[in-house]
Amino acid sequence: MPVSNEKLNALFAIPSKIAIVTGAASGIGKATAHLFAHAGAKLVIADIDIKAAQNVASDIITAGGEALAVAVDISEETQVQRLFKRLFDAYGGIDILVNNAAYRPKADFLEMSVETWDRMHDVNTRGTFLCMREAIKLMRIQGADRGGAIVNISTIGAAHPTIFNNTHYDSSKSAVNGMTRTAAAEFAGDGIRINAIMPGGVHTEGTMKMQDGNAVSTPKGPIMMPGRMLLGMASPLQLASAILFLASPASSFMTGHIMAVDGGYLVG
Repeated sequence: MPVSNEKLNALFAIPSKIAIVTGAASGIGKATAHLFAHAGAKLVIADIDIKAAQNVASDIITAGGEALAVAVDISEETQVQRLFKRLFDAYGGIDILVNNAAYRPKADFLEMSVETWDRMHDVNTRGTFLCMREAIKLMRIQGADRGGAIVNISTIGAAHPTIFNNTHYDSSKSAVNGMTRTAAAEFAGDGIRINAIMPGGVHTEGTMKMQDGNAVSTPKGPIMMPGRMLLGMASPLQLASAILFLASPASSFMTGHIMAVDGGYLVG
């Protein structure tokens, strides 16, 4: 049966949907927030950098969208709870959560402190869990007919080593993959779809700096081998497009899926 242009466009639209994007002040999160706004969503721009988050929200509002900036350290339970209260007070519910906020400084495996290891998992693993927990609570109250979509941002390093000095980061994101699958199975009956993407190399502020402590260093590892990234480095918009797909009706029959958006890294 032919699909009309109207129905085709509706597959990738999220009109009036309420969405939280964490880590939305820069990089993939910022691109996702802008793309979601163009697709019709009302945004909560959540970030530890409130000034940058306010700038993103202001740009969206200037372009005719609706957005609210909220400061949050997702590793802190009380701050996450306050974030979702701000969301509920402003919009009365939630349809989409994008868990993009992350902590990613590299550290030598043999010299890594316990504090460095713990901070990585506090943000990337516990922070993702806390945001998922609060979002799912609201989504279940709203009912299965409304349901919801959660998109977690992992890393291709959770499937295959990419760069060295990244064990703590890759392990934290491997845990995110596990949470994605298990929660997807547990809450499918509530109409809540939970998926994740695994980005490869992306041109963002963070990946371009690639800092070890305060010193900028050149990363080493399999992903840096010539020709390994078949399509080269991605733009944030290319990742945002995959996130929109998983948050939109176009992926309505997908849950528990971990999707590589890696420019062919796993093929190389």
